[in-house]
Amino acid sequence: MYLLATLDAHPQFRTSLLAALDQLVAHARTEPGTLQYEVLTTIEDENRIMVFERYTDAAALQAHLDSAPLQAVIAQFEHSLSTPPSLVRMARRDGFLREGLANAPR
Repeated sequence: MYLLATLDAHPQFRTSLLAALDQLVAHARTEPGTLQYEVLTTIEDENRIMVFERYTDAAALQAHLDSAPLQAVIAQFEHSLSTPPSLVRMARRDGFLREGLANAPR
């Protein structure tokens, strides 16, 4: 189970939103059903933030969505985002992850 969240930040809130998302990454590492959690910024628009998430199943995704740390970040969205967040839930069809692949540098 995958989730892709697109967040368009107001420029003045970009830094604080990214800091909150960094804390959310730390929390997601402790969630047993969370397999991957990446915060990405787009090259074309530095205020567009994408969060790519991968879970063992729908229950793990729901547990993350219900978590207090995520709810605290969501509470910031009304004033820090220029548009409502876009959430796309996905199921894997095909693909691969190269063995030994590590996180790329920032």
